[in-house]
Amino acid sequence: MTLLLSDADVRVTADMPRLVDAVETVLREEHDGLITMPPRVNVASDGTVLRLMPAHLAGSNLMGYKSFHGSLAKGVRYLIVLMRADDGDILALVDAALLTGLRTGATSAVATRHLTHPGSADVAVIGSGLEAETNLAGVAAVRPVQRVRVFSPNPQRRAAFAGRAGASLGVEAVATATAQEAVTGADIVIVATNTGPHGPVAYRGAWIEPGQHIVSVGATSPFLRELDEECFDRLEHVVFDASPTQVFEESGDLIALTDASRSRLAGASVLSEVVAHGFDRGADAVTLFKSVGTAAQDLAAAKVVYDTAVQRGIGREIGVLADVKQF
Repeated sequence: MTLLLSDADVRVTADMPRLVDAVETVLREEHDGLITMPPRVNVASDGTVLRLMPAHLAGSNLMGYKSFHGSLAKGVRYLIVLMRADDGDILALVDAALLTGLRTGATSAVATRHLTHPGSADVAVIGSGLEAETNLAGVAAVRPVQRVRVFSPNPQRRAAFAGRAGASLGVEAVATATAQEAVTGADIVIVATNTGPHGPVAYRGAWIEPGQHIVSVGATSPFLRELDEECFDRLEHVVFDASPTQVFEESGDLIALTDASRSRLAGASVLSEVVAHGFDRGADAVTLFKSVGTAAQDLAAAKVVYDTAVQRGIGREIGVLADVKQF
């Protein structure tokens, strides 16, 4: 049986702590060579983009892919096809619009757990959309967040975000008039924006303070930016969630760097290595986690949602999808 899981089903089955643990497990499997992820496939026509992201998780007996298609102007649709690897059964079709944001937050949480001091409690958020919300939820799942300051260009949106964050986390949360005001004194800075190529960057290296950890999740396409070049010049440690080659090809922040700044990133780490081997940071070291997402993370998150849905009888069974063709 194949289970059809809608956005509404994902909302009631996705548990952030379980997603964080699932993503950490798949990162360990990636380090151990149990994950296969071919290059992403991208097709574009008249402003519409289709991306396919396949993966095989040998340790979890899973195979599948995420696809998304659409445009910033007209909106984007996300779908995860989750299969059992040994017999090819299609377990679920999962609406992945919300789940992609939750997976991103869970991956940022894993990075935050390994790259920050355990007592990090002061969080700044630049952005007020879904990714800002899910990444704050992820950080709060692994660190004792006590204070949140949020900035986005729209005063109503940032005020509403602060209200939601304070109520859901039970912490002090305020909106600020500028991004610099939000990040001043923060232990952790979450940058989750959709700034285009002609807009101002969201976070500037001039604002970095000793000991800060920066989570950057918004610039996942060549035409998106959120960090200026000085950020990368002032960092002691940079960690990617995918191969450096992939991040340099996909993130507008890195594409925009000069050759000199690029060369300084030669020692950047991959999150799977940090999870497997640990990380020793100094008290005043500045760290950056730069995320573009991977198919393995998506499938791991979808499996959490699928397992919960099966246990709780959520979703719609649609029979056997894709009959077996025998040879």
